[in-house]
Amino acid sequence: MHPEEHLILAYKTKRANLENEEDQIKMFQRKGDQEIEQLVYELDTCLRNQELDGHTVSLLRQELYKAQESYNEIIRKEKHKCHQKLEDNEIDYRKNLSQMN
Repeated sequence: MHPEEHLILAYKTKRANLENEEDQIKMFQRKGDQEIEQLVYELDTCLRNQELDGHTVSLLRQELYKAQESYNEIIRKEKHKCHQKLEDNEIDYRKNLSQMN
């Protein structure tokens, strides 16, 4: 195998792995969003059946939304890292390819 073919194969393999990682992050995000929606629904159902004051209900919802924001921030950071790896792979590939020519 020529060095250029080896470089192309390595680039494509790494890119495929990173795209798979990106797909897994998206799947994890969708699953997490569904779980959060279900939790909000269940919380609302439970709270309707309880005699809790409005302040307690408000605090519970606030904590849930804080947790959701933290979750979304983690997902955002993971997506960013994955995109950065894809970009770095592309830059490395182009640099190495130009050095071969």
